[in-house]
Amino acid sequence: MSEAAPTAYDAVAYPSAIFSQTAPDRLAVIARLAGLSPPPITRARVLEIGGGDGMNLLALAAAWPEAHFTNFDLAPTAVARGERWRALAGIENAEMRVLDILTAAEHLDGPYDYIVAHGVYAWVPPAVREATMALIGKLLSPDGVAFVSYNAMPGGHIRLVLRDALLLQLEGLEGAERWQAARDYLTALAAEPEGRENPAQAALRDAAKHTLDKPWSVLCHDELGPFFHPQSLADVVSAAAANGLQFLGDADRERMGDAFLPDEVAAEADATRQLVRLLQARDFHDFRFFRQTLLVRDGVRPKRRIDLDALGTLYAVTRCHRDVEGMFRMNANVFEVQDAPLAEALGRLVDARPARIRVDELVDTPARKLALFEMFDAGLIDLCTTPAPYAAEVSERPRASPLIRAMLGEGLENICTLDHRLMTIPEFGPRHVLAHLDGTRDRAALAAVAREAGLDSDEALDKGLRTLVTEGLIAA
Repeated sequence: MSEAAPTAYDAVAYPSAIFSQTAPDRLAVIARLAGLSPPPITRARVLEIGGGDGMNLLALAAAWPEAHFTNFDLAPTAVARGERWRALAGIENAEMRVLDILTAAEHLDGPYDYIVAHGVYAWVPPAVREATMALIGKLLSPDGVAFVSYNAMPGGHIRLVLRDALLLQLEGLEGAERWQAARDYLTALAAEPEGRENPAQAALRDAAKHTLDKPWSVLCHDELGPFFHPQSLADVVSAAAANGLQFLGDADRERMGDAFLPDEVAAEADATRQLVRLLQARDFHDFRFFRQTLLVRDGVRPKRRIDLDALGTLYAVTRCHRDVEGMFRMNANVFEVQDAPLAEALGRLVDARPARIRVDELVDTPARKLALFEMFDAGLIDLCTTPAPYAAEVSERPRASPLIRAMLGEGLENICTLDHRLMTIPEFGPRHVLAHLDGTRDRAALAAVAREAGLDSDEALDKGLRTLVTEGLIAA
């Protein structure tokens, strides 16, 4: 790793995180539904720009060992932290580099099939923002997909007001005093008003409530960093066009339909331009705060209606459970699927979890395929382009990924699943068993490990192993 000057992210480390919406498979699904042919994720080359310690990509690298992942960031301590995790886990298909976005193109060997710039574009000076889009334009492969997230307009206006108010309150303060003053001000601002408030005050109070939930390690970089420039969708699309890129869609839940024209709207000759205009108008109507925009090369032609044939070839999986009297449950939400064949399809997914089933094996009509897409958009199911990288059944010698075992070895409670989530395992028993799943232990050896963890019965071990499989923690 090359030498680099310390940054604000070296002084206050941004917390390690996994962002499921950045997973190449999510990006590939939207591209496939738009009639495109994104590169297979199993052997893709993936780049993350400004990815901090790279945990987001390390989790992907552990799941897809034949693909290659490159993360770079300007903060040397963040990159060193990621390199330590990479070495601990023995992950050979990922690299961590200290690079400056302004000069990164000179040091990176493209093309890359999937490029992620999460939490970068709206938090850097204009020259770096321009360089970010230029880098994507230079390095994205012909059929690749890029992800760019940013604080969006018009909702960004409220966040700018809140930022200015916070900076005024924090002027001259440092360290713990600065953090405490920020919390005190946000708490007061978020409090229920004693009298009447106008709509702008209500919006600012709501923004304060949301911001109050953020830890200092996030707040001091996101809202209180040196640069904070929310962008409109139209501005981002214009910057992309200047670099040979075009709008594909959005990776956010309940916005994945942004890649497609509404059924009631007749397509114009330039359907992409028409779509962007409609979405920008909707952003004003919805007072949109955040976008996670997907971009592709301007030489491809996305369909602006869902490709039902492509939808049929995708795989579905769910984290829903059955509830009472034919109902389903996702977290605390209980719901009913009134269409019987569609309810049967969801029931099959629930019973097969964590296995993935092809859509065209679940439903056989266009309307029900579209209904599954709506479930995907709502977060009730996931759609994927490939079979799962994790086991669907307990094998004779189960194996957790080396990254999971490394994280457990370091005493972390939050670990990376093979379906790109962070989950918490606080209990000693499951953690102890999982840490010993290196693929060498048969049933008798695992029973001995389980007894060390206080799991004294075969039933307890079976239940524990099945839970680990269901959560996507055991490699295929």
